[in-house]
Amino acid sequence: MQVNTALLCDAATVKGDGLLNILGGGVTVTRRDSFPSPLGLHLAMRIIARPAELSHAHKIEVLLQDEDGHQVTKVNIGVGESPPPPDVEIPPGEEISLPIAWTFPGRPMLPHPGRYSLEILIDGSHQASVPFNAVLQQPGDNPS
Repeated sequence: MQVNTALLCDAATVKGDGLLNILGGGVTVTRRDSFPSPLGLHLAMRIIARPAELSHAHKIEVLLQDEDGHQVTKVNIGVGESPPPPDVEIPPGEEISLPIAWTFPGRPMLPHPGRYSLEILIDGSHQASVPFNAVLQQPGDNPS
C-alpha cells in the first residue's frame, strides 16, 4: 500500500463511486485570528493497494507536528480487510484505489503560528508529508 495523493483542503467527501470530492484543495497556508486555534481543515488521500494487500487490516497513522517535530496530535485510521466484491474482476497486476476523506476528531488545536506538517504512515512506514503554514491574520488579509 502506498499514498498516491495527500492534500489539505477546506472539505472533502468520498462519493459512492469511489471518487474524492475536494473543496478548496491544496491548502498550504491557513490564517487564524489568534492562537491556539482549531486546525479546521480536512485531509484528502488516495491510497493505492494491490488486491493481495487487502486480505488483512492495515494501520494508517496521521501525525500533526510543528516545525520542531513536536507532536500536536496523532490519529489512527484503520483500513480493514476488504476484498473486492465477487462480481468485480481485477486483472493481474492492477491496483485498487482507496479514497479517504478525513476530518480530524476532537478539533485539534494549532498551538502557535509557524510551520506544521501532517506525516502519514502506513503500517509504520512513512508514506507522505503534507506541510503547511499557520499564520496570524493581519488586517486586510483574505481568510483561509
